[in-house]
Amino acid sequence: MNSSRYSLRICIALFLAIIVISGCRAMDEGTGSSSSWAYSFVVWNNHTYNITNEPLTKDEIDHDIGHVRQYSDKEGSYEDGFSNKYPVGTKLYKVKGVETTEYIAVEIQEDQFIKATNEELSGEK
Repeated sequence: MNSSRYSLRICIALFLAIIVISGCRAMDEGTGSSSSWAYSFVVWNNHTYNITNEPLTKDEIDHDIGHVRQYSDKEGSYEDGFSNKYPVGTKLYKVKGVETTEYIAVEIQEDQFIKATNEELSGEK
């Protein structure tokens, strides 16, 4: 009976140690800290564009202006072509009749687009 209690205590201690080690490792992976972003965005032409839920039709799209060149979920400095939501290769577009300094389109799936508004004009930071 004493050996079964001892074995149970060893099992519980090992289980708790594994949980603690796993939790510490998850918090320390990578070189930066994982972020809880206030909003999703892309950076293009030295402007930060907030991703909206507003869809755009293919007819509203003018032409390709670039693509996401860097994705990360870590905080840091953001250069042109950066996104904290969309993977590398995601295409960015000019919208017909709208200056790119106002908003752009992000292709979220083939021929499906969503509006991204210029952070400076939207008042969000």
